Amino acid sequence: MGKNTKQQLSAALVTQLQRTPVDKITIKSIVDACDLTRQTFYNHFSDIYELVEWTAKEATAESLKNVADYDNWQHGFYNVMVTIKANRYLVENTYQSAYRDLLEKYIYTVLYQYIIAVVERQAVGMQVAQKHKDFIAHFYSLAFIALIFEWVKDGLKEDPGDIVEQTGVLIQGDFKKALHKYAE
Repeated sequence: MGKNTKQQLSAALVTQLQRTPVDKITIKSIVDACDLTRQTFYNHFSDIYELVEWTAKEATAESLKNVADYDNWQHGFYNVMVTIKANRYLVENTYQSAYRDLLEKYIYTVLYQYIIAVVERQAVGMQVAQKHKDFIAHFYSLAFIALIFEWVKDGLKEDPGDIVEQTGVLIQGDFKKALHKYAE
């Protein structure tokens, strides 16, 4: 029941975000929408911040499932952007709120885990210090975050496919090239 209850709370949050900024949403309004108690909410989340983070994590993790390799990184990045667009109200209302840093931190964490998996697969057979692999993942995570947040700030107008394609042109072969330069 735990995951199902979390999903109910998350769905109520997403529904409310379609008409209410995240700063104005209360735990009471969320639990009332689910016909649950405040204690049930607190059994799963410590506050709204944690619910927002869990909701973003679930959506992003689903979009990156089974695409953590170099050949599919563009597909994963595209999936993230499509998920953001599909959850436009959640992202825009969170982006424009005091929760923005939380959103950025969360998206960074998810992207980093995804990118480090791609880097690790590209590094197979090479002797590259972990700090260098971590730096490559950190660099690209920050670049992707900047692209995503610029896109959100501009109202998600540009086609995600175009952004991913342009990014692919810039990145093609760069992970491997960087790893070779760092190889011992």
